[in-house]
Amino acid sequence: MIQHGTAPFLECSSRGDRRLSAFSARIRRRGGRSIEELYQAAKVFEDGSTGLSWREAKGKRAVNAAEVRVLYGVLWDEYVAENPQLLAVITEASGLQDLFGQAGHACQATELWRIRCAALGVAA
Repeated sequence: MIQHGTAPFLECSSRGDRRLSAFSARIRRRGGRSIEELYQAAKVFEDGSTGLSWREAKGKRAVNAAEVRVLYGVLWDEYVAENPQLLAVITEASGLQDLFGQAGHACQATELWRIRCAALGVAA
């Protein structure tokens, strides 16, 4: 579990506010694909394979890990920009968490906390 801020925590996964889940967050300008689909498909693996489904790619180490981590943040920025009402949801929360978040992995709560802090003009 990954947590940012203080309790009570807003759950940013399919077990909480689904609008804040990478599986549910769809970006219109990217064909309505979910952040999870886009992120996993962008991974490139040692054998050169890429464009895999999220089920095929999830949990596997990509050779372009740093690049796709940056993309993950960009995708969340795009999603919140397309859905500005969500900015109020995350800025009003005292804390954000992802029950499924793991240290060293891309995490929706971490990206949304970054966006929240930037909007409030405070350090993440």
